[in-house]
Amino acid sequence: MSILAGEKFELKLLPSMAVALHEECEDNRYSRLVERFNDEHVLYNPLIVANHSGSYILIDGANRFEALKQIGCKAILAQLVDYASSDVVLKSWYHFVSFMTIEELIEFAAGNKLITASLTDIRKPESKNELIVHSTSGKVLSVMLSGDLETMLGELSALNRFYDEKYSYTRIDSDTDISRIKELSPDEGLLFVFPELSKDDIVKIAGLQQKLPAGISRHLIPNRVLHIKILIDALQTDENIDKRNEELQKHIQHKIDSKKVRLYREPILVFDE
Repeated sequence: MSILAGEKFELKLLPSMAVALHEECEDNRYSRLVERFNDEHVLYNPLIVANHSGSYILIDGANRFEALKQIGCKAILAQLVDYASSDVVLKSWYHFVSFMTIEELIEFAAGNKLITASLTDIRKPESKNELIVHSTSGKVLSVMLSGDLETMLGELSALNRFYDEKYSYTRIDSDTDISRIKELSPDEGLLFVFPELSKDDIVKIAGLQQKLPAGISRHLIPNRVLHIKILIDALQTDENIDKRNEELQKHIQHKIDSKKVRLYREPILVFDE
């Protein structure tokens, strides 16, 4: 555990095999990351891993995790967080899908035996197996998913693949006022408001074969670490990992003592790959 200006954070090398995922990867994003890692040979930002009763669950960085595996890495650089802590907050993203129509969604739902119902009011899901979809045209649709968690994940995954292959979508903060849907994008389209999940759900999903589609879960953690460079070569093996973690802690402390680590408390915009 490291401390900067009274704020704690923990960075650690972990064997990839010890880490469970709760969400799927995005093929187009992790394939671009493979190219970048092969070109630059550097991982800039640690993956976020929850420590839950001694088990490790990846809660942010699935695309980087898969890209590292694809180039033969057997270890990751993780920022560890205590999943039981109230400082680790689980929220969600909504998806705004440009140019998709309610009629297309109803047709997809019928073909996949999902029950839909038109609504007259703007609201969020009332249960963990309800998906609410708002159209910029003013229509609102309720889509009922399976009450079985793994089946529901499969239904969400199929829906995500359906619109991801045909359209582009933007992640929207779940704190957004959904009644102002026309302000979210200059395009016509649909806003998918996903059911809220709990941390217990995330833990259960990590143990299932079927995962949550990418870009739905959103974890807020304290003191997120960015731009601590580690060579890809250092992640190619998980041997002697305890000794290497000792060396990593010495390196971090040297950076802190040399005043080469800064703490930012204000919101930051990051232009990602």
